[in-house]
Amino acid sequence: MMNDDTEDGIVSGINVTPLVDITLVLLIIFMVTAHFVTEEGLKVHLPKAAAAELVPTPAITVTYSKEGEIRLMNQKVDMNGLKAAMAREAQLNPGVRVVVAADEALVYKNVVTILDTIKAAGVTRVALSSEK
Repeated sequence: MMNDDTEDGIVSGINVTPLVDITLVLLIIFMVTAHFVTEEGLKVHLPKAAAAELVPTPAITVTYSKEGEIRLMNQKVDMNGLKAAMAREAQLNPGVRVVVAADEALVYKNVVTILDTIKAAGVTRVALSSEK
């Protein structure tokens, strides 16, 4: 006689196949949706230009809204914070690129003030952002 107590259909292990399937589906969903996430922190209306250049290498972005709000890579800063951050970046990477995205409604004097602050910190490669 055989003892049937050990073979009565009890599963002693955990089946991880459904867990792996769900994890892979979630990973694919996150990878697809991450493509659509953009760096939109501050809404500015850029002026139009006939020949807008594309920046070939990643650059530091300074956004200046018409309300006077300054953001450095989506972090709100004031003029002193901007100058300190630019001086630090210029010291770490002398060839750093900075792109200024200033709202089209700003007074030219305000844009020049931002450019002067960036250049006074030691950054030599500064560009103004525009839409084509």
